Amino acid sequence: MNKEIAKAGTFMKLNLEAFIWIAVLVYFAVSPVLATDHFTLCPLSNAGFEYCPGCGLGRSIVLLIHGHVSESLNMHPLAIFAVIILSTRIVGVFRNYFRFQKQVSTLNNTEYQ
Repeated sequence: MNKEIAKAGTFMKLNLEAFIWIAVLVYFAVSPVLATDHFTLCPLSNAGFEYCPGCGLGRSIVLLIHGHVSESLNMHPLAIFAVIILSTRIVGVFRNYFRFQKQVSTLNNTEYQ
């Protein structure tokens, strides 16, 4: 049992980036669609600038995930690309992990023969 827990912990550590992006997408999926007041970490917005090229991307992704495509594109046109990039990165991290595990397994099998 402890060996399985250690194996799961290693899997989590080696794929931490993918799990972080999955958590972000899940957070966006459970976020309210029309939040009137929001917290921002944007230094340009906090400094008082009216326009920032990245501002609104998170809210736009929330709208997109909830199916409000036209409102999402009006808020920030790059939301679709951001979701595609995040999804591609998640798949890529897991694919690289499993390819590496397969290579290690193949090397271990050839060493003992």
